[in-house]
Amino acid sequence: MVLNTPQVWCVFPTTTPTGWAPVTELGHLVAQLWETDLTIVSSESATPMWRQALAMSPRHRGKDPLLVICANPGDLLSLARSKVLAGRYGTIHGWIIDSFWDHLLPRFARQGHILDHLWITDGELIDDYQTRVNIPVSWAPWGTDALRWSKIKPRDRDIDVLRLGRQPNAWKDDDISRDVLKAAGLSFQGTFPGQPDSASNEAAVTSHLLRSKIVLASGNMSSPANYTHPTREYISARFTDAAACGTLVAGTPPHCQAAELLPEEGLIRMPVSSREKGITFLTDAATSWTPTLSRRLQAHALTHLDWRHRIADISTSMGVSTPTLERAMAELDTQITTIQG
Repeated sequence: MVLNTPQVWCVFPTTTPTGWAPVTELGHLVAQLWETDLTIVSSESATPMWRQALAMSPRHRGKDPLLVICANPGDLLSLARSKVLAGRYGTIHGWIIDSFWDHLLPRFARQGHILDHLWITDGELIDDYQTRVNIPVSWAPWGTDALRWSKIKPRDRDIDVLRLGRQPNAWKDDDISRDVLKAAGLSFQGTFPGQPDSASNEAAVTSHLLRSKIVLASGNMSSPANYTHPTREYISARFTDAAACGTLVAGTPPHCQAAELLPEEGLIRMPVSSREKGITFLTDAATSWTPTLSRRLQAHALTHLDWRHRIADISTSMGVSTPTLERAMAELDTQITTIQG
C-alpha cells in the first residue's frame, strides 16, 4: 500500500452538471476505493496563456499520485495550475471520457512533462492518441456500477418499454409511443423528471431500469444530437447500466470497440426508422424477458462492464493499493459466482 495519499479530480462543464452525473458518480467510486476525497473541478473555457506556456516545461514532482477524470481532452487544461506545476503531485494519470473529441487535446498534454499516462474510453483511437503524445495510452472503456445494482432485491418489472435519453425521430414523441405500444399490449414509461444532483439522478435512472424489461436506446448515428459526435460512434451509460440492471436494450447499437463488451443477448437490434417496424421486436422481447435472462445480463455486466475492473487496472499502473479496493475486487468475484449460481 502506498504511504502517500492518492488524489482524484473530476473535471466537467458546470453548465450541464446533471448530464455528467454518471461521471461524477464514477469519481466518487474511485475516491471511495482509494480511501480519499473527490475534488470537483470546473472545466475552464479559457486558461491564461502564461499558465499554458508554463505547463510546457518539466514540472516539479511531489508524492501524491493524482488521477484526473476529464469530460473531454480539453479539460486536461485543469492541470495547468500552480499546485500541479509547483510539485504537489507525483505520478499523474488522465482518464478522458469523451475521448472521441481528440482535436481538443491541449498542446502541453502532448509533451509528457505533466502527464505520465493517458486512459481513453475509445479503444479504436489508441493509435491516434499514441502518435500525438509522448506517454503511454491505454484503454479504459465506459462501464457501470454493476456490483451496486446487482445487490438490489429484484422487483416486479411493471414497465415493458422504457424511454431513456435521446431517441431516433420515430420514437421522440412519448405520447404517440405510449398509444402505439398500448395498442400492442405493452406498458410504456416516457421521459421522467431529472433530479437536482448526480446521486439522486443516477438513483432515479436505475430505479426505472430495474422496473423495466426493455429500454429504448440507440447509438449516436441513429439518434444524433448537437452534443454528439457526427462521425465517431460510442456507447453511453444507457447501454452499460441496462445490462447491470438486467434490462434488454432495443434500438440500433453503436459500432465501436466498447460495444463488443456488451452482452449480445441483451441487445434487441430493431429498425428505428418507424415505430411500426419496431413493434414486433418489442412484443417478442417483452415476452422473452425472464428473471433468468436478467441474471445472465447482470453476470455479464459484473464480469465485463463493472467500473472496478477499470479502476483496478489504473490503480495498478499508478501504484495505488488500498484495503478497500482489495475488498471490492474480492466482493466482485463473489457476486459473479452468486449471480451465476
